[in-house]
Amino acid sequence: MISTLLLVVGVQFGVTKACNDPDVDLLDEPISIAAPIEGKDSIFEPSTIRFNSSLPSACAVTNTEGTVEFDVSNEGKVINLKILSINPPRIHSRVILRGLRKAIVLPNAFGTYGNKVHVKYVQFKKRTEQIN
Repeated sequence: MISTLLLVVGVQFGVTKACNDPDVDLLDEPISIAAPIEGKDSIFEPSTIRFNSSLPSACAVTNTEGTVEFDVSNEGKVINLKILSINPPRIHSRVILRGLRKAIVLPNAFGTYGNKVHVKYVQFKKRTEQIN
């Protein structure tokens, strides 16, 4: 988990890169994060957050981050999803909303309203220079 957070700190968001760009490393499996905002407890079971987008035929990858607001029903279903901000706009909006709907909600979040999470969907990282 800590290694995932450290990886995401240096990631560039909102920029589209080609899969064969020598300046980036394409991740074997994209990283999906949904962290609560405003000091709230976790809302989702961490291992159940998955934002999966297929690569376009031109093989372009984009790292996306943003803020999503939603309610959780008394049965634990994510409802009333609304994207408050996202960078870049519209690229992974549907993928993020679908991923949040499918994630497992922790019991402490059942019946809550106005939940906000900061989401990150990382498909590539910058290649680091190796010092000999």
